[in-house]
Amino acid sequence: MNRIYWISFFVAVSFLSCRDKYDVNRFHSIAERDSLLTDIITYVYMHPQDASWQTRFDKKYRDHYANQLKKFSFEKYFINDEGVHFYYVIRPARSAKGTTRGVGGTFKMNAGKIMSFREVFNTPVGTVPELQKRGDELFSKLVRSGNIDDYVKHPDYVEWPNNITYYDTLQYQWLVKPGI
Repeated sequence: MNRIYWISFFVAVSFLSCRDKYDVNRFHSIAERDSLLTDIITYVYMHPQDASWQTRFDKKYRDHYANQLKKFSFEKYFINDEGVHFYYVIRPARSAKGTTRGVGGTFKMNAGKIMSFREVFNTPVGTVPELQKRGDELFSKLVRSGNIDDYVKHPDYVEWPNNITYYDTLQYQWLVKPGI
């Protein structure tokens, strides 16, 4: 019996150590994951018609964002030693070229609330397998170096930022650079 216990123990440890270190389920329960993804959706997706960029975070809109969960895939997640949270999600795209795109970025947490939210990149639209492959590379680079500068000039990987757009951290949206 003791031998079976040890074999089971080593199999379990081996299985857990092989899991993706960027799997959100390593950090959060299913309910926590869904709640966090709902928070991220509030930042990266369309707000309700009667909301503005200033009011979209109001509690009354929470159900609207929660109802979008099934359209999103939480692909990658990591928290570094400095408490920076990294995310990569695949989301619906509003494009004639396709229906899904990847979004990656960072934020910090304070008392369970997202602070300092930033979209670092948006991929061009693509198929889910393409977005997963590209997302793996972009996310790993973002976690390792804090940026994706090596990919910005590769339009197959990054649609935004580009030479005419920037991410506004006050409005939490991509804008055209002034003067362009």
